[in-house]
Amino acid sequence: TSFLTLGVGYNLERIEISDVDEAASEEIRAEEGARIKSSGELSLAFDTRDRLRLTTRGNYTRLSAELAGGPFGGDTQWYKLHLRTHQYVPVWRNHVLLLRGEVGVMDAIGGEDRVPLFDRFFLGGLYTIRAFRYRHVGPADQSGEPIGGRSLAFASAEYTVPIYKMVRAAVFVDGGMVWEDPYTFDLKWNSGYGVGLRLDIPMLPLRIDYAWQIESEDFNRDRNGRFNISFGYPF
Repeated sequence: TSFLTLGVGYNLERIEISDVDEAASEEIRAEEGARIKSSGELSLAFDTRDRLRLTTRGNYTRLSAELAGGPFGGDTQWYKLHLRTHQYVPVWRNHVLLLRGEVGVMDAIGGEDRVPLFDRFFLGGLYTIRAFRYRHVGPADQSGEPIGGRSLAFASAEYTVPIYKMVRAAVFVDGGMVWEDPYTFDLKWNSGYGVGLRLDIPMLPLRIDYAWQIESEDFNRDRNGRFNISFGYPF
């Protein structure tokens, strides 16, 4: 319909992990080898955004259910439920408040007791919690290497104001966490705040952010700020 989209997809991958360092943790070394991942996905998306280069109002929400293995075969066996939403709120004089949220759970099926590391949830980086390195929020091994988890929660608020023609300033706060076990949620989140610029250059939009940590864990703590830059419009 005008606002609802139903999606059905199938994905087939051959994944091979080789030449793993002997000093790597047991969790990472367990990924060595080759496997086939065969999965199907069913999704429902609701989209009322104004669809301009600069989105100023409306909502985008997507709910998906994915199953790997089972009737699809392959070597990987898990299910994943994922909900993501963006709400754009026009404030005044072209000021825009963007609220984002995300929650997800996954677990092994078919007698398996683990989910492959490369299929798990991760947070951190440009499009989630900008004060942290890419994928560095959540469980880690004894060396501080991120290993992802099976439960995820994320929230963000960003306020942008026009400065001059195609230039906007932004302030934001991000927070979230990835937990090792499925259906495991608490309030011990990692979080950060920051400022940024949005350059709405035709054919080459640019986003520049600088963020600082508020709450972190020992292995990912960084008292310095983190710089992020990207090209393109976020959807």
